[in-house]
Amino acid sequence: MKKYFVSYEQSLDLKEIGYVDYSWFGSECSLYKPNGEHTFYMNGIGDETYISAPLKSQVFEWFRKEHKLRANVMDFIDDITGIEWDYEIATIGTDLDESGNYIPLVDYSIDDEMRKFKTYEEAESACIDKLIELVKKK
Repeated sequence: MKKYFVSYEQSLDLKEIGYVDYSWFGSECSLYKPNGEHTFYMNGIGDETYISAPLKSQVFEWFRKEHKLRANVMDFIDDITGIEWDYEIATIGTDLDESGNYIPLVDYSIDDEMRKFKTYEEAESACIDKLIELVKKK
């Protein structure tokens, strides 16, 4: 189940850039204790020493709504290693290319070095790290 949540380090970075998970003020919530241990609580706890541990899907939604950043994790075939994974990031509402697609901010075809991840989850986590980095640079 842990694979569905962002890491403790990502949670700290998300808090730094303004992510707030209001669900932990109500019913069951997922949190990190100050020592990085993942835990669940019922009815929230209201203690600022705990860090929200959101689902990755919640974080992608937040980047779309709050920062107009759309991300996509995709697979590709490497002739030597087989299936690999990568991601792209684009700003929602920007100019489109001649094919009608968003012009990406981060994409395997325009970056200096192609990223190759062995699993979807590795690419997904790296994508969240890159989204955080982009927002911090703003």
